[in-house]
Amino acid sequence: MSLVAYSTFLLLLKFITCLELKSTVCAGKNATSTRIREFCEEQGGSIIHRCCLGPDDATFIAVDLTESNLTAVPDFTDYANFNVSVIDLRLNPQLEPTPDNDFLGLTNLNELILPPQFDCPGHHHVWELIANTTDPLGINCTHQVDFCANSTDVCAEQASYCSINGPNHFLCLCKEEYHGYKCLRKGTFPSGVFYGTTVAVTVVASIFLYWTQRRHVKS
Repeated sequence: MSLVAYSTFLLLLKFITCLELKSTVCAGKNATSTRIREFCEEQGGSIIHRCCLGPDDATFIAVDLTESNLTAVPDFTDYANFNVSVIDLRLNPQLEPTPDNDFLGLTNLNELILPPQFDCPGHHHVWELIANTTDPLGINCTHQVDFCANSTDVCAEQASYCSINGPNHFLCLCKEEYHGYKCLRKGTFPSGVFYGTTVAVTVVASIFLYWTQRRHVKS
């Protein structure tokens, strides 16, 4: 691919990304959070509305949600191109925590700046440093630690292990060679049999439905 073609491709990709922002948390005014703008510059990214687009021009790495009139934390699992490291949620006085859903899937989140009424999820069990901010007022949760490394008993099954899934969230996954309910089955998952059976059932069901519909049409 020539340099001109590659540059054109990157511009087109950024244009498409900008169009998609209208339905994401990035929509609205440009980022005003000093920390978000500093981080974006440090990473060689570019500010697009409320978000920082990373140097790859495809992934968002930071988002400024200050003064967004939020009552709940957005569900970031809805956005496939978000790999966020920094979020600023200050100046949202109505924002309330929902522990089961907040920041789910954000395994690379390294700095979370919250309004004063919102505690760092997991507190010091999840963050290395928690400090107050003054301009604007808030709480800075910094350096997400490996929750699973400090919690050896969260996955009760012997054949499972803990894997972090965002601040104060975790998954219990099966160890190698184990699968099934509660990871009780040992050995390779019989994918051939599973997919073969699925295809066979689908084909038989399709033929049966086609035959019955054709019979109905003829009558």
